[in-house]
Amino acid sequence: MAEPMCNSALHRVDEVLEPGLVLASDLIGVERRVSLLALDGPLPVPGDWLVVHSGYAISRAEASDASLAIAELDAANATELDRASKSAS
Repeated sequence: MAEPMCNSALHRVDEVLEPGLVLASDLIGVERRVSLLALDGPLPVPGDWLVVHSGYAISRAEASDASLAIAELDAANATELDRASKSAS
């Protein structure tokens, strides 16, 4: 059996808690404290998108790229729900 692996996920910055630490929400709205230790450049501000891995922001994402990813995930979820409802009938 394959071992589970960690995945990176998009998060939107909700609040800057202190230098080097933000509160950010993932795509389903779960808020997490995210370290900026591994992120280069200026501090993110509320509304910025980050790619977070194991509690660390590892890169930034443009809002347009985040919107596209969200749309693709929504479409995949809709397809899966449709498939599940057809197999249940």
